[in-house]
Amino acid sequence: MAIEPSLLDTCTSHLKTCLKSIHKVIQNANEILCGISQPSVCSEVLMSSRGTDYISGVIEVYRVSKRMEGGIKTFSIDCERLQLVLRDIELAWNNLQAFLSICPSVLQKLPSPSVFDYEAKKMSSDLGLCLQRCCGVCLLERLDQQVSSEPIGNMLQFGGRPYHLSCANFWLHCVDSSLPVLSCHSNCSVCVKLKEETK
Repeated sequence: MAIEPSLLDTCTSHLKTCLKSIHKVIQNANEILCGISQPSVCSEVLMSSRGTDYISGVIEVYRVSKRMEGGIKTFSIDCERLQLVLRDIELAWNNLQAFLSICPSVLQKLPSPSVFDYEAKKMSSDLGLCLQRCCGVCLLERLDQQVSSEPIGNMLQFGGRPYHLSCANFWLHCVDSSLPVLSCHSNCSVCVKLKEETK
């Protein structure tokens, strides 16, 4: 199901803003590692507890971008600007992995590409796609534990909307101090049903 044209611009703008921030974080990680001239020093930094925590955080940021990519595909958002930013993120991520190759023990801790494949994870709703039921940042519903390494309860409710913890965390720290709230399309059967139930 595609998002209504009236909502598409707002949705695309919010996605682009978040994806650009993700690209900046991954690009900064590349610049930090590139600035370390000696491989032995870089390896020492990566093996330290602070270095490991930092790389874990960057991995989680990349995971948010892959969720967003899955949400974009789920809602059939066809936007060249978003595809360009996603491509830039992928290039920066591949470059970062090349830096991490100097430290095999850190490289081995990276999740396999299949862990980031949110496109294959189907929306759980039998009623169709509803923005009100999706994470306000990445546009994916609660993930199914059978097809995800993430726990099922990994969502929080804020202002009547669900958010993945890492999506909300990234948005609040790197994009804006207020979580995004996207309205659903006017003929959404889930929203109509919820309105009838609350009358």
